[in-house]
Amino acid sequence: MYGNVVTILSPLAVAVLLPTALVVVALFAVLWRERTSRRDARVAIASGMVLAVWAVVTIVLARRGLFQPPAGARVPPVGANLIVVLLALALFLSASGSLRRLLRNQANLIRLHLWRLEGLVFLVLMLQGRVPALWALPAGLGDLLVGATAPWVARGLEHPGGRRRAIAWTLFGMADLVVAVALGVMTNPGPTQVFYTIPNAELLTQYPLALVPAFPRPPGVHAPRRVARAAVARDVGRRTRQSNAVGGRP
Repeated sequence: MYGNVVTILSPLAVAVLLPTALVVVALFAVLWRERTSRRDARVAIASGMVLAVWAVVTIVLARRGLFQPPAGARVPPVGANLIVVLLALALFLSASGSLRRLLRNQANLIRLHLWRLEGLVFLVLMLQGRVPALWALPAGLGDLLVGATAPWVARGLEHPGGRRRAIAWTLFGMADLVVAVALGVMTNPGPTQVFYTIPNAELLTQYPLALVPAFPRPPGVHAPRRVARAAVARDVGRRTRQSNAVGGRP
């Protein structure tokens, strides 16, 4: 029993579990802060509970090794889980107008990307020889850059050039996520392995690191698209108003 506790609370586990818990709390705080009605409050509470349960279930599955690919598996369990999660999140957002309203504050969504400072963990693991540099360098440095600049981008969102900066930051963040997932799959043993590195990325499918791809933080998955879309829409709207004002001059 003592050994299990030590494993669950190892330094690596704490480095992964703590940001996961903070994301759950922070996202609920954002939803709760933006509520304007009892319905919004119920949606915020329900969303927070679903997110917390989702995190706990993911932790239990990772502890039981269910994200490690079995012999002969054509689709990595982490990949299949990611697809299901993305579809579920997209369904919730499309079905709930209240949830979309609660997530309308783009600056809050940008700040939530502070969790990506977790990329430092990837670099430490690389230096320890536990994960491949081919994955850790782009994933770790990209996450650190996104997380470190998130407050700056959020603070300047309404300043001149802030929207364009947010779009560039968002596109970089999305590219970083795609590259990290793709390289993780291509360096992990199995049918999808393309790069045979030493070490390989098998650690990404084991507890606790499996939580990173298996519990893709909602702000990290959906916020970039929403921020970019809102930024583009406001930029277009501002240019249209300026054009109308110029055209309406005598």
